Amino acid sequence: MNVTPSHEKVWTDSGADNRFTASLVIIRRHWRIFAALSCSCVVTSLLLAFLLTPYWEVEIEVMPVSKNNGVNISSMLAGGLGAIGGSIGALLGRSSDNQDEALAVLRSRELFDTYATQQNLLPMLYDKKWDAENHRWAVSPSRIPTLRQAYKLFNTKIRDIDLDRRSGIVTMTITWKDRAQAAKWAQGLIALTNSQLRQKALKQAEDNMRFLNDEMHRAGSDDTQNALTMALANSYNRELQSYMFAKGQPDYAFQVIDHPTIPDARERVFPNRPLFAILGVIFGLGLGAGAAWLAERRQRRMFKPVPPYP
Repeated sequence: MNVTPSHEKVWTDSGADNRFTASLVIIRRHWRIFAALSCSCVVTSLLLAFLLTPYWEVEIEVMPVSKNNGVNISSMLAGGLGAIGGSIGALLGRSSDNQDEALAVLRSRELFDTYATQQNLLPMLYDKKWDAENHRWAVSPSRIPTLRQAYKLFNTKIRDIDLDRRSGIVTMTITWKDRAQAAKWAQGLIALTNSQLRQKALKQAEDNMRFLNDEMHRAGSDDTQNALTMALANSYNRELQSYMFAKGQPDYAFQVIDHPTIPDARERVFPNRPLFAILGVIFGLGLGAGAAWLAERRQRRMFKPVPPYP
């Protein structure tokens, strides 16, 4: 049997230089394995970089609108005049920021369900399960996506909401494979949030004004009721202001500072082709070196005992 002559003891010195030299010797001996695996990894990474579905990010920046929120007078006056006396400051209204409520609504499942139903988002989010030609799901009924599943997908992988506490600016980012669709979703979710909170404020103001008007009629003009009548009138004026503000303010919860724009094709965030190429080279070199080392160990076991490594 013709044995390969160079089976000298390698890695017998614990020094880093000797280990590196020994690694180069092994790679040189098994350069075909090393080259094949390295090239395969690089080619595979490049193919993935060009064949994977690209995704883009679309951002919209908004500022929560500050205003004087009306209070629910019905609940406060339910206990009678004593409750009014103890809460006269609240009756006159107090300044508060609707930031937390607006953000909660924007993140809510209810808002997403409404928007997803209006825009028929499920076939877009689960396009691989949708038969576009026949306009039906291409999976069994048990595997048809639900709004609850769609919300989890949208909230964890597609939409991101970031609040800058210092400036109060809210940035919502939509990451999706259709750039125009992402921009539309960003605009639509903000518009729906404004609409829902605006309608809620209008209804609350109308209910409060109706209640206050009835209470003022019950109080009458008796001098002993002047304090109550004045408090009711002031509260009514505050509710009227809230109603007028909501009626004339389409951007009730969020004011758009920077509208979303459709990004260029080269602005994709996934896949990052240079990163894929670099990772392919690194992984290929590592895998090739490992395969060469295993081939060396196998060859040494076939011909003579492997010397112990330090």
